[in-house]
Amino acid sequence: MTEREFDLIRRLAPFLAQDGDGLIVGHGDDAAVVEVGGRGVCIAVDVLVEGVHFRRDLSSLGDVGWKAVAVNVSDIAAMGAAPTVAVVGLCRPSDVPAADVEALYAGMDEACRRWGLRLVGGDTVAADALALSVTVLGDVDVARAVRRSGASPGERLLVVGTLGGPAAALAQDRKGLQPDELLLALHRRPEAHVEAGGRLAELGATAMIDVSDGLGADLGHVCAASDVSATVHADALPVADGVVAAAIALGRDPLDFVCGGGDDYALLAAVPGDRAQAIAADVGGMVVGEVGQGPPATRLLLADGSTRDLAGLGWDHYRPEPA
Repeated sequence: MTEREFDLIRRLAPFLAQDGDGLIVGHGDDAAVVEVGGRGVCIAVDVLVEGVHFRRDLSSLGDVGWKAVAVNVSDIAAMGAAPTVAVVGLCRPSDVPAADVEALYAGMDEACRRWGLRLVGGDTVAADALALSVTVLGDVDVARAVRRSGASPGERLLVVGTLGGPAAALAQDRKGLQPDELLLALHRRPEAHVEAGGRLAELGATAMIDVSDGLGADLGHVCAASDVSATVHADALPVADGVVAAAIALGRDPLDFVCGGGDDYALLAAVPGDRAQAIAADVGGMVVGEVGQGPPATRLLLADGSTRDLAGLGWDHYRPEPA
């Protein structure tokens, strides 16, 4: 039996560099941070593989290029950093013509223009599957880099962005239904919340993560890193328009998509409790819960007062997709 994704990451941890000697943030966060000339350089890398992260019948190659940049920019934003440059590794099957490669790069160029970074080079290789590995560098004040490990009891949790849309669209497709175009657009071209991430760092966010694997999984990472518990209020979550209708049509609980779907690229942050509402208003976010005492645990408080354990909700590359 193949072990779970994050179990594998924990097994690899002893081989990865720890903080210190110019390494401000090592493994275990959204991005690494190294100090160069008194400034922090943020480094994030992600791989998009055809059939795993995208399908050409659902996304144009321009969409794929955009997303390959956006998912890394989102990691940079979660550190409170500003993206500066990107490099790309392209795995190109023999049946992908040069025009299609140009479409991929045009999508990457669009995303780079959107968030003010430059695509400066990379590598291309022949391969059996189409895949893009993009690395994005960002600039951050080393004193303001926001990690997952700083949340404290009494703080509030807020979310910038919406939840559940991409997962609902893909669930519709798996059931043979025509996906809602607005939901599918969220899967094709996710938004990275760079301005909000930088502003949250300025306003005193103590912990932050981008919601790429699902709210349940990613909140769990923050709780584990900070040694705290967390409660999220279901009726406060920013649900993407169309998710509830899609869930009803599929006979599913909308919260399965909202808390466990992944692919959202919203920002989840812990902020001082006495300023939470003001900070949320400043960055266009929603206060969705609170941080409690450890040990690490996550729960969802439902409208009827009952609770649901959020542990285990989220995307895992080594777990079969839900029906």
